[in-house]
Amino acid sequence: MRVFTLEAIQRIQDFQFLTDSSGYVLAEGGQLYRFRGNRTELVPTPASFTVTQFHFLDATHGAVAGNFRPTALPMQQGSMGAAVLLPVVLGLGLMLRRSGAGRRRGAGVASVLLLSGLVFGCSRAWQQYRTPDPASEGVTHLRRNALKTSSGGHTYFANKGQTAFIALTQTAGANWETQQIPTNFYVTALTAIGRNFLVGTYANPHEGTRSPMHADGDVWIYGQDSTISPELARNTPARPYGLSAHRAIRGFSFSATGEQLFIFGSDRMPTIPPDEVSATAGNIYALPVSLRPPYRLLDLPDTVEVTSLAQADTGELWATLDNRKPRLSKGILRYVPLPARQLLRFAQGRWQPYAVPQAQSFGQVAFVPGTGKGYLLTEDGQVMATSNSGTTWQLLPLLRDVRRLKTWQQAVALQQGANQLLLVPDHTLR
Repeated sequence: MRVFTLEAIQRIQDFQFLTDSSGYVLAEGGQLYRFRGNRTELVPTPASFTVTQFHFLDATHGAVAGNFRPTALPMQQGSMGAAVLLPVVLGLGLMLRRSGAGRRRGAGVASVLLLSGLVFGCSRAWQQYRTPDPASEGVTHLRRNALKTSSGGHTYFANKGQTAFIALTQTAGANWETQQIPTNFYVTALTAIGRNFLVGTYANPHEGTRSPMHADGDVWIYGQDSTISPELARNTPARPYGLSAHRAIRGFSFSATGEQLFIFGSDRMPTIPPDEVSATAGNIYALPVSLRPPYRLLDLPDTVEVTSLAQADTGELWATLDNRKPRLSKGILRYVPLPARQLLRFAQGRWQPYAVPQAQSFGQVAFVPGTGKGYLLTEDGQVMATSNSGTTWQLLPLLRDVRRLKTWQQAVALQQGANQLLLVPDHTLR
């Protein structure tokens, strides 16, 4: 076991190992550091935004992403879809109050506009692109290509004035190329496929009346690595390709073979007009790493958000869930607390709660590809391990106060306490 105590950092928010003794850490507050052993070095990042996510392909090539948020936001609610319909409905009401021919003409125009919008919104053509899986409960297969360039961005009106950014470096942070992401959603996830960076967003994960929570989100792609998909040769920072996920994104993970990308988070956010993605329930969007169809949507029981996801060598998916769920109250989405963070396993075509006698609430699940080994982080900071792809789990009593875990090569990397990192080879965990 290798232990690194980063005394210069008060609290670690996230970390990434690049070798067995070096990598990057993000401190609470958005400061990025490079560490080698116990030594840390501040990496200056663009001052235009606060870094909330980072990912490096190697020691020099990486990306950071986050948001700039003004101190005061107007009291507004709704999303783009609702904002488009509202003026039409109000216009129709005002025109009906007029008199004479003007009223009739105005009402006629408004009626045509409204009817056209409803007919377009109710079109069922998108259903040809989705097929339920007869062998798997809650699994839907999708066939239409979802990869496309941005068309004006995606805005949540309650976030007016907020901006999102990504910055890329090929010089270990000595220089950054900063680009505004065409959305005012919160940046909540960052990963890479090939040499392309994928940014996941969440319209608003915070509960409140001033800026109501809104579980919508997209994936934006930065990079021109066309070995993943030929379309990305035309990708530009000004008009990036992306995926309209129609659900809030909490994270990315990859299949045990590395051939599938899993995008996980909330359940769908219905839209007008609907499409096969926004009209299909599901917390997990599964795509080939080519980002081209066929795709799958996997629906978990209820609407609780997925907080971590991993695939064992057996092919079974494991997920941890949030300890709160959304509920509509007086026209505003609010959260209802739940007693525990549940652990689920996708086995025999359906999601099944998985009980472990030593713990009832879980924060993360991870597996080491090709080994059958996996790890569970309990909500109280303990770690459990399996060597048979989750058939049985045992508590590792020497590991306590663990805040975060990740797998790295054939080892598990842990954050213990506020500012300590552990790299533990599999053979030492008994």
